[in-house]
Amino acid sequence: MEVPTIQTLNQRAATLNAQGRFDEALEVLEQAVAQEPADATLRNNLATVLDRLGKNERALSEYREALRLDPSCWAAHLGIANALVRQGDYPGAEDRFQAALQLRPTFVPALLSMYELAQVRGDRTAALEYQERALQQQRLYSTIAPQERRRVLALLRPGDWQANIPVDLLFNAETTTLHKFYIIDRQIVPPEDLPPYDVVFNCIGESDEAGPALMAAKAFIASQKKPVLNDPDSVLRTGRLQLQQYLEYVDANVPRTKRVARGDLVRRPLPLDFPFIIRPVGSHAGRSLSKIESDEELKTYLAGEKAGEFFVSDFVDYARSDGFYRKYRIVMIDGQPFPFHLGISANWMIHYYNAPMREHEWMRAEERQFLASFDEVFNVKQRAVLQDIARALGLQYFAIDCSIDKDGRLVIFEADPAVIVHVIDPVELFAYKHEHVPRIFAAVEAMVDKRIAGPR
Repeated sequence: MEVPTIQTLNQRAATLNAQGRFDEALEVLEQAVAQEPADATLRNNLATVLDRLGKNERALSEYREALRLDPSCWAAHLGIANALVRQGDYPGAEDRFQAALQLRPTFVPALLSMYELAQVRGDRTAALEYQERALQQQRLYSTIAPQERRRVLALLRPGDWQANIPVDLLFNAETTTLHKFYIIDRQIVPPEDLPPYDVVFNCIGESDEAGPALMAAKAFIASQKKPVLNDPDSVLRTGRLQLQQYLEYVDANVPRTKRVARGDLVRRPLPLDFPFIIRPVGSHAGRSLSKIESDEELKTYLAGEKAGEFFVSDFVDYARSDGFYRKYRIVMIDGQPFPFHLGISANWMIHYYNAPMREHEWMRAEERQFLASFDEVFNVKQRAVLQDIARALGLQYFAIDCSIDKDGRLVIFEADPAVIVHVIDPVELFAYKHEHVPRIFAAVEAMVDKRIAGPR
């Protein structure tokens, strides 16, 4: 019986891998490595399949063996780096990604990984530089689903994590083919130059910097005939100033917000009474957000902030009778509310990452109730207000950050499409999230499938 050549075995394994038949690919590659144990490429391919099967320690060992056999094997550097990311060793991962880039300076996966890691360590400037280098190589990134049920074209713009909807987290890569296209300039790309798609999902969030990209997205959408989610004009309604205008007739407490030049904050009278909330225009996620209660506090704040313009808003004391503040995040999908998380804190400035949810079981129990029994936490009137907000904004997908004031009215802090929705919290503490949050993903897929099916 003729023994298959190494090339034949490698090709067969590649085919099986592409088909998602990883166990079979593993058998073929183990046979190949047994015949040629000093082949670094085979070792790397074997490690890649082991990675897909979740055999992480053995995969790491094979990647390292591939590098020992061939120090120029850039793919092995990349594999080790990705393994270290999963282990939380970000400095070690950066070293490996940098090693891969030294061998292949234009290697897009390593550039995009460095973009992610630079944001983890808070270096936004470096992150955007890595992203720019990647986008110089390609603007379209496609993930083809092996069991394809839908094809989504996502429109994005260059920027940090908060610039776009993190669309990869919303869809099952096994069943949804996702084409991510980055809009870099105003030039309209003909739809026929892009891969076939069923739905356009505009994932660009609102900001001062997003204007040109949203206008280009609007022009592209007008040039094609497929259904669209999150029309760019509707996205613009979520800006801090525009939001209060569009929600004027919604029965909710929307804190009054003004855009104020630095010079107007040192003159009198002030545009708002104390206390008020202030943040630089363009800031996100609580960066440089403060409550100002006196002239002295305002003077100190301005001394530490160099921005030329600020958003100032009325401060709403939304603490409950127990002294704790609660901020709910609700994802609106086709006008229907889906609870995502609840942050509880003794501090008025709540962001989920700084709320002590891990430390207090009673907080997690309350969040669990919010996710499991939303209709009991938000009454009929409050749920109706959420639907009124969705109608006023005209968006099919976005999130609302809100609370409930002492009179039972919703306090609306923000409405934004570009929020992270995920199930990456540790299951040992947040098992209820892993149970309930996937309903959001199912609703997103149903939203897309409804557009594909068309009117009935």
